[in-house]
Amino acid sequence: MSPTVTQGLIGRATAALWGVIGRGQPRDQAPAPRVGVAPSAEEIAVAWAGGERLPALVQESFPTATRLSGDQLARRLGEGLDFEQLRAYQPGEPAARIDWRISARANEPVVRVHREPAQRQAHLVVDCGAAMRFGTRRRLKLTQALLAAHAFAAGALRQNLAVEIHGIGEQLCPGHHAAGPVTGQGAILQRLAELAEAAGETCEEAQPVDWPGLRQRLLQRLPAGSVVMVFSDCLSDSGPGRVIDWAPLAASHHLIFVSVADRVELDMPDLGLVAFEAGNRARWLDTGNRRWREAFASRQHDRLEAWRQSAEALGAAFLALPAEAEPAEWLAEAPVALARAAGSAA
Repeated sequence: MSPTVTQGLIGRATAALWGVIGRGQPRDQAPAPRVGVAPSAEEIAVAWAGGERLPALVQESFPTATRLSGDQLARRLGEGLDFEQLRAYQPGEPAARIDWRISARANEPVVRVHREPAQRQAHLVVDCGAAMRFGTRRRLKLTQALLAAHAFAAGALRQNLAVEIHGIGEQLCPGHHAAGPVTGQGAILQRLAELAEAAGETCEEAQPVDWPGLRQRLLQRLPAGSVVMVFSDCLSDSGPGRVIDWAPLAASHHLIFVSVADRVELDMPDLGLVAFEAGNRARWLDTGNRRWREAFASRQHDRLEAWRQSAEALGAAFLALPAEAEPAEWLAEAPVALARAAGSAA
């Protein structure tokens, strides 16, 4: 069988590595229990501690006098504590803005203009779809994505960014939605725990993954200069799509892509004759063929590298994250990805 046909069969389908096909249960058995996708408290603590040591997720556009929450300078002028300039009074403005002392010396009404305080935002998009509910070593891809989200949320909070969590996936219940940016560690941990719980529940109202709709909503409501972090499998058919699809967001925001993949999805081991399912179809493939495995691995790594290059061409950061890697391993690679993105953006 040709590598092209094989790729179409495997795609990002759930691999029944031990020859077990199908997700159904016999009628005389109880329904499947809730799937545990949440990382352990110990793993979260390690990821959070490592995330607090990450470099700045985005370079500051304006100087700040202090590092207190909300003290970053906005692009627009208005009410605030940071003096910007003096200018002539314009008809219709509130009289309270007039500086009477300076107006008396200038013989005309003069107003003091300040720059409004603002707080930049970080939006974490976690893919909870079926392609992320797969793993052969240590943890599921979704669990690794949640761990990475904890680490980057800690980095965002350290940089005084307000953090909002977005979950997306066909198996995520429609009732779960983003509830607005928060700035406290406890609130962020609670939001991520709620997302992990929602992702582990069985939802009968499965809906198609709407990545275009998510991008459009972010484009319409995010303030310019926000940080958007996407935790998904960039090679999945149900993943974030093509890099070019994110170009409108990249034009006014800072993007970070964290692509999570299991080892067997990049370097297929020799498992002999194995059954794979893609949609409602099942096929048997001979993974013992060395030439097939080498061609498959080469193609997958090339696709991942092409995704990275395209992302960096947009000025985005890209981090390839093995599902089985421990936080200490991939946290060491995150500063490199951020530095490469900063260099390409410059």
